[in-house]
Amino acid sequence: MDYSRFKQQIHSILGIDLNSYKEQQMQRRINQWISRHRLNDFSSLVQELKSDQDHKVKFAEYLTINTSQFFRDQMVFQALGKEVLPAITAGGRRPRIWSAGCSIGAEVYSIAMIMQEQEKRFRQLLATDIDDAVIAKAKAGTYLSNQLQSLPQSLLGKYFVKQGEVYQLDETIRKLVTFRRHNLLTDRYDKDFDLILCRNVFIYFTNDTQRKLTQKFVESLLPKGYFVVGSAEQIMSPGALGLKRVSYCIYQKER
Repeated sequence: MDYSRFKQQIHSILGIDLNSYKEQQMQRRINQWISRHRLNDFSSLVQELKSDQDHKVKFAEYLTINTSQFFRDQMVFQALGKEVLPAITAGGRRPRIWSAGCSIGAEVYSIAMIMQEQEKRFRQLLATDIDDAVIAKAKAGTYLSNQLQSLPQSLLGKYFVKQGEVYQLDETIRKLVTFRRHNLLTDRYDKDFDLILCRNVFIYFTNDTQRKLTQKFVESLLPKGYFVVGSAEQIMSPGALGLKRVSYCIYQKER
């Protein structure tokens, strides 16, 4: 089975369109999985995915590259806390916020804690991901110490309880977030968001897919809404997409 046929099979089995991902990078990851699990080739992997549900779930999670940690990239969260969140809540406004490709929920829960500390209210705090298994992990709110290494100690003591080798996030924060399955490549995008974060997701997509998704995100923002990307995902010619750069990794819709 060649890679083109394999991509068709993956789309059929997992609903993931590998044509939108950078081919060399994705093939390398898949070959590493095949080697790690002592499979022979693409065909044997496809058969394994069809016959073993546990293998299917774990491969989908591996393929969608779920890595995250709380307050990842301090410069971004400083700007969010001091500039963006005060701006979108000015005058008592209740914003809609979307964490797209939310992975294990560390990013959206970081936002929730900032909002809680600032006593800001919001209309919706939405977090989406393509992977049902990782959404379940996010809802559970259980984390390892390495995922909390950038978390301020004051927030660790206030919102987490250590249970053996893991830390459990308090329900007061967990219940603030609405989690939902969403495929960025195929599903409809909601509208009227004040802030959208999609960080460290674009780097795995082709340039054409990145631009198409960015346009969809811009269309989902309210005028003057904010769009946040990862440090390796700076937007080239943001003006052509109706954006202006206002801070490190942060863009604002111009109208």
